[in-house]
Amino acid sequence: MSNEFTVFTKIKSGHADAMRDDLAMLADASNDVRVHAALRQIGTLHDARHVIFDHDTRHMFASVFDGSWDAYIDDFAKTEVGDRFDKVFSHTEGFPGIKDPGVKDWFVAHQEPARVFVSSYPELTVQQVWKDQRVSEAFQEVLDTPEFRAALENPANAKLMATPAFQKLLEEASA
Repeated sequence: MSNEFTVFTKIKSGHADAMRDDLAMLADASNDVRVHAALRQIGTLHDARHVIFDHDTRHMFASVFDGSWDAYIDDFAKTEVGDRFDKVFSHTEGFPGIKDPGVKDWFVAHQEPARVFVSSYPELTVQQVWKDQRVSEAFQEVLDTPEFRAALENPANAKLMATPAFQKLLEEASA
């Protein structure tokens, strides 16, 4: 389900500090509701990271996402995240802009696919992870109610509670 994307670029001469400042702004904005809304709208980004290296001459962007690469790039261009991409990548040589028709060719020219890509949950999409999180939070709330405790003590529910599936559910909830 998930794919990796890694891009190596050259930082324009004298732009490393400005790029660092823009990346710091991105880090500060990580709690920005607009950014979270844009990431929810995109709905496929697992994680992303920027690294400045080689004595401030090179930049790496790496991410993990669901779905097709084309849709991933297109989705970024449609949101506030694309504007942030433009700001950071403007410090790299030759970046045409996220909305430029040639941006995909530029990314391909700077992309280096991982030789090994391992995921702890390869069959789960971002959407499934978010759903699992919501279900878990809701279930934890139910576990804490007096009504649930009463249901556990009700003899009418003994058969259900004795099933391996229910026992596994309770074990997982308490882990």
